[in-house]
Amino acid sequence: MTVETVSEAIVARLADEGVRFIFGVPGGECNLDVIAAAEKQGLRFILTRTETSAAIMACVASEISGAPGVAMTTRGPGLAAASNGVAYADLDRAAMLLIADGYEDDQGYISHQRIDQTAILAPMLRASSNLRGADPIEEVDRLLNAATGNPPGPAYLEVAGSFIRRPGKAAPGGRVSSAIAKPDQAALAEARSLIASARRPILLAGLQARSPDAAAALRAFVDATGCPVLATYKAKGVISENTPPGLGLYANGVPEQPLIGSADLIILYGFDPVEGPPQVWRYGAIPSVELTNHAFDDPLFRPTVSVIGDITASIGALGDAADASGWPAAELAQRKDQLWAAAQIFTGDGISPAALVRAAQKALPGDSRITIDAGAHMLPVLHSWRCDAPNLSLISRGLSTMGFAIPAAIAASLVDPDRTTVAFTGDGGAMMCLGELGTAIQNGATPLVVVFNDSSLTLIGSKQRRRQLAPAGVDFSHTDFAQVASGFGWHARRVTEEGELAAAFAEALASGRPALIDVEINPESYDALILAIRG
Repeated sequence: MTVETVSEAIVARLADEGVRFIFGVPGGECNLDVIAAAEKQGLRFILTRTETSAAIMACVASEISGAPGVAMTTRGPGLAAASNGVAYADLDRAAMLLIADGYEDDQGYISHQRIDQTAILAPMLRASSNLRGADPIEEVDRLLNAATGNPPGPAYLEVAGSFIRRPGKAAPGGRVSSAIAKPDQAALAEARSLIASARRPILLAGLQARSPDAAAALRAFVDATGCPVLATYKAKGVISENTPPGLGLYANGVPEQPLIGSADLIILYGFDPVEGPPQVWRYGAIPSVELTNHAFDDPLFRPTVSVIGDITASIGALGDAADASGWPAAELAQRKDQLWAAAQIFTGDGISPAALVRAAQKALPGDSRITIDAGAHMLPVLHSWRCDAPNLSLISRGLSTMGFAIPAAIAASLVDPDRTTVAFTGDGGAMMCLGELGTAIQNGATPLVVVFNDSSLTLIGSKQRRRQLAPAGVDFSHTDFAQVASGFGWHARRVTEEGELAAAFAEALASGRPALIDVEINPESYDALILAIRG
């Protein structure tokens, strides 16, 4: 392709990386140069309604495709508004490059919209650049290496016109990615000894296990050993939950305690403490082996043995040492049934959250990709919905931000348009990003959004009740989300009776448009559900 300017050379490098979309809200400066370069070179610029959603969409595009995600904002308020999405990239370990306008070196007299943008983002960034270096493509490669490193996360590129409108040329070849270190052999030998002596090992798979190679290595280990697996929220599906060894979810909660407590060894495979809830590790008396791509600044606990280095190589070297013969098949099957039954709590009147999830499971294709917002509704979804592959369930776990599910589903629908994509969101999360319904219509995304509508911040309300505080500050005025979605051009339906759910899902799937089902929920079962899952 023909490259004439630095901005075009940068976009060409992004295309080489497999980037297909740039998400953002542009200003009138360098953003326009990047959009023009993207159009020229076949990348789609997706105009979002908020910068936060743009950054989240970029992260989700990365998680699904494996290529770095790219978001773009204007200076000042645009950059500041994107910071929540940058925090998602940091804590949820998504490779993302944020590009924003800066000022020229001779514009020191300007204070309008001027904030120290790099300083705002610095605590979350893996790297940053303002292109003052000699070779802009080397700078971009440095940022991409940092963003895709261990752990992956956000990098920031601040650009000014005189630096990206200079003549540029395409860089030969491609970026040389940073390799993951080989596992330490002494630690591996110690881990092998512990694993060889166990008869009831259990494996907890975390977010590092989501890559194709890591998931394949895990499945080979399980096939060879029969070792049962629990997965964290972000690792859901790394081992199929429809197979006997794929037992369900680890959330440091109540349902899995008897199972983990009866193990004689815990293997942590790609487990990142950022996914751990803010509670003390419950299983300190059980020996543990950690297999991780990198060390952690704030570990959840100190495992007996920690093997730092390529987790696929580590687990591949340990398969012939493992023996899970102490787990009778009948016992594992019974414990799995108990795990999945924990979220099956129904109410007599109205539509319970569990009943809504059950109806969705019956109506939607088994290989659908789901996105889940933060809130009480995530518990019946995550603990009832089964996945056969990684990255078919997307959630903000490290940051646990609301306003995630809808932009995530839009991005997923754009990146993987042939798969049914379903967003499960509460009313609070939906209200944070309703403008993105317009983004879906404008760009041909066709997600299905399911709103658990009880006019409340239910998870916070439950905590308020447990503290015996008076109800205040957690309830919303009524919102008809179906009417709002119709105004954007979506297929939409409001449901108030459980018997209407099957038809609502069937109509949504047949509509050929983005669709929203606004479901009036009876929140009565949430307190019991939270107690059953979290204690």
